[in-house]
Amino acid sequence: MFKSILAISEGGPDAVPSFRLARAIAAAFGGTVDAVHFSEAHPGDADIAAQAMPFLKRLADDRLKARARESERAFRELIAPLAGATFTGGALDGKSVVTRDRLVEMTRFADLLLLGRPGGDAENIAPETVRAALFDGARPVLIAPPDTVPAPAASVAVAWNGSAPAARAVGFALPFIERAARVTLLVAGAAPDAVGLPYLQRSLGRRGIKAEVNLFDPGAVSGRARGRALLERAQAAGAQMLVMGAYGHGGLSNFLGLGGATAKVIAACPVPLLLAH
Repeated sequence: MFKSILAISEGGPDAVPSFRLARAIAAAFGGTVDAVHFSEAHPGDADIAAQAMPFLKRLADDRLKARARESERAFRELIAPLAGATFTGGALDGKSVVTRDRLVEMTRFADLLLLGRPGGDAENIAPETVRAALFDGARPVLIAPPDTVPAPAASVAVAWNGSAPAARAVGFALPFIERAARVTLLVAGAAPDAVGLPYLQRSLGRRGIKAEVNLFDPGAVSGRARGRALLERAQAAGAQMLVMGAYGHGGLSNFLGLGGATAKVIAACPVPLLLAH
């Protein structure tokens, strides 16, 4: 059950949808939300251009302060009425600036981490923040799309490939899966026995969950194309939430430092996306 939800915002377009979804999940599970304003950039940071032209530094600092105010406003409007809700990191005097190390520490005491979709806008949550939450937080990460649906979702799709990250994602998502009226297991380009699908069905069945199986073969395509095919299958199944493992590719050369399929799904998933690494 999700009793403690850590909702992270950079104060851009991500603030309202992520805080709204956090509130809905907290209400559904009888929990509360610890909201955090976090930015990879901080007041006082200066690049070469700002050092040469001080007015650019003032503009950058003013923008960061405005984003902190937006996180505070969204918190007051959407989350503050929840019993026990807290807010960290929005003080405009800079004394409460949250570092990434502190943010990672905070994630380890939550049941669920919730962030807005990264990368879609310069003021959205930074990819580096999502990467830190996934790789260092040891908790499930829920990515809120710009337009959210009420939680918990009535229809949940699970991307299954038999891997440890996929298994962890399913385990973390069980509170949602158990409440869903429809559960669909999506398997791309593999035989059911090869990915242990019968064992997953048996395990879910013991919880009273009868899951549909959707086998599809995207063919020999790129990781991004596989991610696109997965999103199409989830949409066709009427999924209101997608659950999947997050897979690294051993480097940081692409978006988030993740495999192409994972990166594509994160960047384009139209419904809440629950990830585990």
